[in-house]
Amino acid sequence: MDEVDIAILEQLSGNCRKHSTVIANELGVATSTVHKRIEKMHASGVIKEFTIKVDPEVVGFNITTFIGIDLEPNKSASVIEQLNGIDDILEIYELLEPYDLLLKVKTFDVYTLKEKVLVPISGMEGIKKSESILTTKCHKEESLSIRKKPLIP
Repeated sequence: MDEVDIAILEQLSGNCRKHSTVIANELGVATSTVHKRIEKMHASGVIKEFTIKVDPEVVGFNITTFIGIDLEPNKSASVIEQLNGIDDILEIYELLEPYDLLLKVKTFDVYTLKEKVLVPISGMEGIKKSESILTTKCHKEESLSIRKKPLIP
């Protein structure tokens, strides 16, 4: 990736619907260059998807919960596969400490959290223990900025 690729990623990170022509004009390159580079970055996996960011509170997802899970030995693949099937679980991370897995969950209300997430988790084979942390307010949530990557000399 060179400076042009990084600049294109910055533009798309701010607005994934920004037209290639507008990006090209701002960067001083040909539209075809921008289009080809976007396609190449998408094909190589640098760009995973083109999406939008919805304000969860505006659309009614008022509860953000982090759930720490301790697993039985050799059960992580099975548990992760089951967790991937629960729509309200947005992110699943493997950890070193203090849990084996950390989940980020967004739901409409506490009842939905309990019925659609906590109850299914409590019945999953391979889970020893889970602990929930309900949040009250988000003060910062950002998408990745490619410019934050440290320069390697």
